[in-house]
Order: sequence, then C-alpha cells, then structure tokens
Amino acid sequence: MEIRRVKGKEFEQAIQLADKTFRKEGHISMGEAFPQVFSNDLQLSYGAFDGEKLVSFIGLVPSKIKIDKSILNVFSIGAVCTEVDYRKQGISSAILKEVYDYLDKVEATLLFVSGDRGLYLRNHCYHFGRVNKYSIGRVSNDGSYSGVIRIADNTDVFKLDKLRQGKEVRFGNNVWEWAMLLKAGGYASIFKMKQALYVAEKNSALNGYVVIGLPTEASTYEHGIVTDWGGDPAAVHGILADLLQTNTVSRIEISVPWQDELNSELSGYEKEIKKNGGTVYIANPARLIEQLRPYLHGKGLDQEIEVTPMNNGNVLLKIGEMEKTLSNGELVELLFGFENDFKNLNGVFPVPLPGMEGINYV
Repeated sequence: MEIRRVKGKEFEQAIQLADKTFRKEGHISMGEAFPQVFSNDLQLSYGAFDGEKLVSFIGLVPSKIKIDKSILNVFSIGAVCTEVDYRKQGISSAILKEVYDYLDKVEATLLFVSGDRGLYLRNHCYHFGRVNKYSIGRVSNDGSYSGVIRIADNTDVFKLDKLRQGKEVRFGNNVWEWAMLLKAGGYASIFKMKQALYVAEKNSALNGYVVIGLPTEASTYEHGIVTDWGGDPAAVHGILADLLQTNTVSRIEISVPWQDELNSELSGYEKEIKKNGGTVYIANPARLIEQLRPYLHGKGLDQEIEVTPMNNGNVLLKIGEMEKTLSNGELVELLFGFENDFKNLNGVFPVPLPGMEGINYV
C-alpha cells in the first residue's frame, strides 16, 4: 500500500470513488461540485494506492482566513472515502497522518474537517465555535428594503468583490475563486439544490448580496439554504424578505456566525444555537498564536502570549503572569469557544471564524 499525492488522471479515480460513496441519483458529480478538491493544478489531495488502483482518498484544499488584521494559513479536508473492501484497515488514519505532517511543513495553522466521525475525533479534531441558525418562513416588518432586489449579472463582479472584502472575518477568495465556488455550488449540491446570487441595489450602488441554494425537482430539501452573504445587514434582510414575498422559496435557513452583524438584523426571528460546521485540528499552536497576534493586539491583549507544546501532548499557555496547562481540546475551546476559565479575557476570546457550511464548504 502506497500513500502519496494524487496526480494527473488519478483524479478521475478519486471522483469515481467519491461519487460512488457520497452521490445518489439526482446529484451532480463530486468533481463538478467540488473542483478545488480534485484539482490537478494544485495536486494537494492524498490517496492510498494498491498498485495503480486508488483505494482511499482525502481531498485537501488550502485557504487563507482574514480575521480583522490577522491572516491565517488554513486547509480543509473533504470527500474522504475508501473502497468498501479496504475499510477498517486504518488506511484513512494513515493518510491523515501524512496530511498532518504536510500541514506542519507548509506552515499551516488550522485544518477544518467537514465531518465529526471517529476518525477525526480520535485524531485531535474538535467541535468549535458557534453559529445562530435561523429558519425564516414569515418576514418581520423590519425586512423592508426601499431599493431593487434582482439576480446578479456580470456587471456586478467588482461591486460584489468590494462587499466581500468589507467583511472583517472571511475566507480570502479572490474574484475568480469566488466565481468558481458560486458556479460549483458544492454545499447546495448535497441537497440537490442550485445556487443563485441575488443583490440589493439602490441608486446604482450594491448594498448587499445573498447566495442561496434553491430547491429543484430532485431536491431532498424544500427550503432555501443561504451559503453566503455580504454588505449592509438591512439589505441582506431585504433580499431574504423579497425571496419569501415573491414565493421564490417558502422558507429560508441561514446559519450566521456569532460575531456577524446580521444577527442583530435577524433578532426578531427564532434561532437555534449550534457549533460551527464540522471539526477543527490545530496544526501548530505556537504558529496559530503568532498568526493571530495582530488580531489579539487589536482586541487590547497587551500581555505577551505563548503556547509551548509539552511531551504528554498538552500545551502550556502563558498570558502575561498567568499559566495554564491545556489539552488540545481545551485550547480549541479557549480560542474559539465560549466555555473557558479565562473570564478576565472576555472581549479577546473567542476568536471569530467564518461559517464552514456555506460556499466555502469542502
């Protein structure tokens, strides 16, 4: 058994294996829905080969996440699958170890995982963060917008990018990367939906946009699912209201990260508080703190902060005069969760992250 990068025509085997594992009648191919996972240009994804046959696959996708003045080097994995006859042999765990080794060499800080099954939980991946999930069937009076709601066209490309770049917490997609993700509709395709892009316009200026997965005849889900948005929260709310009032969709679901201003705009609707999508692995705690330093300083953390790995797999965290030994899971909770012992650091932690179950889903 050989574990190595997938290359060239081997990606066709990877797509076939992923389709056989995850897709049913009515689904588009994984290769179409997640082109970044099966990219022969990147050649970052890993596989296990029995001779020339690909028997197990882990898709690996690089990204940058902007958090105020900090930029994190991160990866996401998805389309993790193994041929039936080769399962329960530890092959996926062996590939994941190769991925972990690579993350450290390439100076990545975080690995986002689309799932939370035993393979990941055994290998130090943890639930993280918080989102507010809204299910909107009727529009409140606050949803009115005096501008025009329309489907976006190709003259909006730079105006949309300006709205996206205005987000303090976001994936660092450039214009063409975002366009690729919009066309692919990966997350929406899970539910056999098609993505659509709507904008709110007033006096020739775009005030907001919404990317939404809309049901098709083949869909397994009757509601629309928002996968991205940006701009003035009132304009975003106006787009949602218009989609409901025009019967484009009967109900809309949107999961909003805890820090997003859109939560205030949607405060009149019922919500479910959930963890962010999937799990996260900290590839290198010290490097993560270093990349977060501009954000932490901007939040008023003037004390020196250090994270030192310990022989038992834990880390020693020092913040000024404070010292605490943390497990990897406790470090994830401190940085990205809402339950930790450092109550005097409220306002610094948790560190905000974008939502993972949306247009950037892997």
